[in-house]
Amino acid sequence: MDCKITQDKLVEYLEKNVSKEESVLIENHLKTCYNCTKELTETKQFLSSLDSDIMEQPSSRLKNNFEKLLAEEIKGNQTKVIPLESKRNWSSFLRIAAMITVVLSAFLLGKYQSEIGSDNQQKVLALLENTSASKRILAVSNAENFNIKDTKIIDALINRLFFDKNTNVRLAAAEALFKFSSELMVRDALIKSLETDKNTSVQIEVIQILSKIQEKRAVLPMRKMLNNEETPQYVKQQLELNLSNLL
Repeated sequence: MDCKITQDKLVEYLEKNVSKEESVLIENHLKTCYNCTKELTETKQFLSSLDSDIMEQPSSRLKNNFEKLLAEEIKGNQTKVIPLESKRNWSSFLRIAAMITVVLSAFLLGKYQSEIGSDNQQKVLALLENTSASKRILAVSNAENFNIKDTKIIDALINRLFFDKNTNVRLAAAEALFKFSSELMVRDALIKSLETDKNTSVQIEVIQILSKIQEKRAVLPMRKMLNNEETPQYVKQQLELNLSNLL
């Protein structure tokens, strides 16, 4: 197994998605190849850096629950006249203070999570431009974890789908874009990819995605491919199968 094949398989190897035979071939190659071993180490480090940044998101209902509890607590302790010498309900005050602390902690946690997300975004964007196909595939896989509204990540994935020379990277980009398919720019990109990408594996992947997301605008380019004599028969079978889901 040569360096190019080994490096293209590193992500799958780390995720244990290769056969036993391939795993043995990769391990044998790594024993004698410094560059591929270095590539493997860097890939592991990147995964580790992302894993160390994972934090539990605070509940989106926390603020609403706090406000409700606070209102009930205040209402329960309201009196028309409060004499200066009256005994204060310290347990109630402590409960309110505790709830304020929880909300403040959640706010700070969310702020820290945002900062971590920005850092991870830069890591992924940088890795998408890496010369190693295996690292670009790794970056594409991690890009799926970002927010739907993260246009920088979406733009980078579309760029990989259109221009990456490696078929596996383009396939991974198409799969990752499926998560963001509610965005019009993603749907437009998938249709354009179907019309321009000549690799049959990418074509089939995009055909299936467009069918799953019920993109009716894909009917016309699919029909053109179906009527094209140069389209392989197995691609036409996928077109016929998925066109029926769109009509």
